Amino acid sequence: MTAPLVRNAQRIDRTAESPDGPEPRQKRFIAKAASVAARVITTTMMIAAVAGFLFLAVGPRVLGYQTSTMLTGSMSPLINPGDVVVTVPVPVSDLKVGDIITYHIPVQDQRVETHRIVKLDVNSQGTATVQTKGDANNGADPWTATLATPTVDREIFTIPHLGNAIRALRDPLVLKVLMYGAPAAVVIMLLASIWRKKPENTPTEPNQPTLDRRPLKRLAKELRSKEAANKFAATYTRMLPVRVGRIGEALGTGDDTRAMDAVLSLKASSAMVGALGMEERCVRLERALIARDRAAAATAGEGIERHRPQLEKALGTTARHTA
Repeated sequence: MTAPLVRNAQRIDRTAESPDGPEPRQKRFIAKAASVAARVITTTMMIAAVAGFLFLAVGPRVLGYQTSTMLTGSMSPLINPGDVVVTVPVPVSDLKVGDIITYHIPVQDQRVETHRIVKLDVNSQGTATVQTKGDANNGADPWTATLATPTVDREIFTIPHLGNAIRALRDPLVLKVLMYGAPAAVVIMLLASIWRKKPENTPTEPNQPTLDRRPLKRLAKELRSKEAANKFAATYTRMLPVRVGRIGEALGTGDDTRAMDAVLSLKASSAMVGALGMEERCVRLERALIARDRAAAATAGEGIERHRPQLEKALGTTARHTA
């Protein structure tokens, strides 16, 4: 019979401590969801920015690969305009027909080209002569390139559309927005987090149930007497108004020593009888007294006084069913 009563007492306690209706709860849920979404978006953007910096700026220096943005559709559909081609230097002797290489063409402006090898010759001195072709072009490139260096950049993988994002970030307007908007957004978020943060001395409602019979059962087991445990609970119930009154009087006269003695006594006996909600409120008052925070101590004392009738009701209900 005791378990349902404890659950009912917990349900009454939560109802009394949560007076807000469904509409405030819905508003809080929407605000919390918006806050979570904003944090997710911000975190994602920061991670993407850091990853992009590491990939484009740090990686080539540390790992030795190179990146280049494809400007034409000559290698479509494998590599499209705006894709980023990642290459690594390989020995010329390791090249084979079908490899995609990035190299300077030997004609006109000697621009960098990324095409596939369709013809390869390597002489005895290790110098390679290649002819390349774009996958989307009808014919091979109208030149033959001599690779005089020991290594050449060979494609290992391609990142679609990354080049378009890089070009967009280099736009002057975007750069200004990032330069001034990003720091402003960070400052706004920090201020918002500070405004939303509750002061450390602002008490929140305790989460512990009003009454839990398990500690009293453990006491009966330790004493090897259920009757002795019940007498202890009865004494606690009878003395509760007196002990709470002593705390109020001590706080009212500013006698912190007397208030500490009274609250420690009430805290210990509350824990033994299973009055966990009262025990938690006593802990709050104890901490406030240790910190010499009179405002917090007064608030905690009021919380103990407000909780007393609720606890007495729970204790009385339990006593009738266990008598």
